Amino acid sequence: MKLVKVINNPEAAKLISDPMRRAILNLLRRKALTEAELAESLGLTDGTVNYHLRLLRKIGFLDIARTEVEGHGIMQKFYAPTAYLYLPDVEHLPKEVARYYYPINIERIRGVLSAGEDSGLRSSLDGRDVDRLGEEMAEELVNVGKRYEETDVNQGEGEELANTIYKEALKGLGRPKRIGS
Repeated sequence: MKLVKVINNPEAAKLISDPMRRAILNLLRRKALTEAELAESLGLTDGTVNYHLRLLRKIGFLDIARTEVEGHGIMQKFYAPTAYLYLPDVEHLPKEVARYYYPINIERIRGVLSAGEDSGLRSSLDGRDVDRLGEEMAEELVNVGKRYEETDVNQGEGEELANTIYKEALKGLGRPKRIGS
């Protein structure tokens, strides 16, 4: 799988904004699972998981990693994501799609701010500062992530490189923006 997929397509970005689809991709980046295994892990019905899997496959975010024929003759499909990280390029998405990511961006930057001394950012910021930093972090993640789009990782691996991307993005916060970038 690829380490990073930057999402510019509004339909794909909207589909991936769903928390359950993100949870499915998160589970699958560790190891290939069947629809039934996903349903059990997430406490959902097989039908609900099937619905989400079909949508994720349609937009190219999932592949069938392998198939196995069980003793009773039923073919089991094991799903795997096509990328370890999916990063929506909210700056270039329509506002009606980008808005789905505002809460995610805020929670992400709050996580960074809670690290305090490691981030070099003050934790006594007001709400506007947190909003701005959340948007800036999302932009920096995309900028850094683009450099890793051709990097391949094996399923169950990639967390160290994902952390590298986040660290590089964090270093880019507060830098003056270049014209035309």
